[in-house]
Amino acid sequence: MAKKNEEHDLRQRLADLKVKTSVLEVKEVDREAMTKKTVQLINAHDDNVTRLTCDPIKVLDRGSFETTGEISESPVDFDYVMQDFNDRLVRAGVIPGHPMFLGFIPSGHGTYPAALGGFLPAVFTTYSTVHMESPAAVQIENRLIQWVADLFGYPAGHAGNISSGGSLATLTALAVARDSRQLKAADFHRCVIYCSEFTHYAVQKGLRAVGMREAVLRKTSVDKSFKMSTLDLEKQIKEDKEAGLLPFLVVATVGTTLTGSVDPVDDIADVCERHQLWLHVDAAYGGFFALCDDMKQLFVGVERSDSLVVNPHKGLFISSGVGVLVVKDGEKLQQTCSLEQTPSVYTGMQFFSAEHLSPCELSFELTRSFRGAQMWLPLNVFGVGVFREALEEKLLLARYFYRKLKETGEFELPLEPELSVVLFRATAPPDVDINNFNQQLLEDLLSDGKIFMTAAVLGDQYYLRVCVLCFRTHIEHMDLCFSLIREKRGHLWGSAQSNA
Repeated sequence: MAKKNEEHDLRQRLADLKVKTSVLEVKEVDREAMTKKTVQLINAHDDNVTRLTCDPIKVLDRGSFETTGEISESPVDFDYVMQDFNDRLVRAGVIPGHPMFLGFIPSGHGTYPAALGGFLPAVFTTYSTVHMESPAAVQIENRLIQWVADLFGYPAGHAGNISSGGSLATLTALAVARDSRQLKAADFHRCVIYCSEFTHYAVQKGLRAVGMREAVLRKTSVDKSFKMSTLDLEKQIKEDKEAGLLPFLVVATVGTTLTGSVDPVDDIADVCERHQLWLHVDAAYGGFFALCDDMKQLFVGVERSDSLVVNPHKGLFISSGVGVLVVKDGEKLQQTCSLEQTPSVYTGMQFFSAEHLSPCELSFELTRSFRGAQMWLPLNVFGVGVFREALEEKLLLARYFYRKLKETGEFELPLEPELSVVLFRATAPPDVDINNFNQQLLEDLLSDGKIFMTAAVLGDQYYLRVCVLCFRTHIEHMDLCFSLIREKRGHLWGSAQSNA
């Protein structure tokens, strides 16, 4: 009798919990209302960021931010939650998708189909880790990796994965390079990695993450165009070998973050072949400019590299969180990342496919979203051609902006843009420190929120930096940028002279 009562009480409790938790299964009418509200916010946001006079920098009152938005035990009205989400998150800080966002390397400014590529897999809970569970998702991602490999001339036998971005992709490449050279922990302090001072800091972070904190990170000198010097590289390698060190990896960059410079990859590949070093190419920013015919010469030699990173959330205008790693010898990537044996829970199941490698065999991630949808949808909806044309536009806009600055005679420009980064600084009045003058100029430009740009410190010289990569940025925005810079410079020049 007692057992029957216990079971009755248990069943009653479970029935109550079922009723209470049924709200997690949102009804169709409520889904439609949620979707309508969400679309309204999306449309308002897009209208906002495309207006020339919109402030891309909107910082909420810090005190307000810290005293609102607690997690509640009880439900909160959906409309209120969404409006609060919009006000406190979307409108706070810098808006990457704004056409006047010209700082850093613009990313996260995804097209709408790319955003749907993030939304739909989240709704469908697509688990793109193993071929058995999501064969179509795995095959789509492998096809995208094949497309990237073809773009850069990698031969058959490669493999890759779609990661959360360049940092994780770089970390994985470093681990594969380490394992391919059969390096042991006892020798890590003798291992040498070569890069330039403009190599992305993801390399240094990645080395720590793969256990090589003690390795020597050698900074190779650059030429006047801020490209890695192959003569200095070879000299360093020879000296390190003579000193009993173990050179094993060179990182070349196609589009440095700070200057947009492209290292001479083909010449670097010659050095790597002579000394049997792994060549990794960081093309996170500059990679997809390979779609443009008149940029092909900058990518000569990339096909000779051992591994490559490129970020679709930069050059393909995809929401942030999508990077691609390709390794020329796919077996080496698989050896580093795959499970040594199938977990016992999957015994007797056709867990892996010999024909279609699974992402968990080619990445350190196990649980992962179907990131490939964010590439697949826009590439198919728009076609590759429009991305080629958009990237060509960004290249031309950078050159246009450079030329307008040069024609004034009011600015120093250390190099012509190779990709879409323009470096410049305003000339200063007599007896005024040029670094301080330009630092103040940047502060004045950012103060009214009409533009977002960053500085570039080269040695002890302070420059301003513009990077054109948002798909919404067009010639009228560069004209506005130019006029704002000249206006602020004129005011600052007049103020400096009156105070002299």
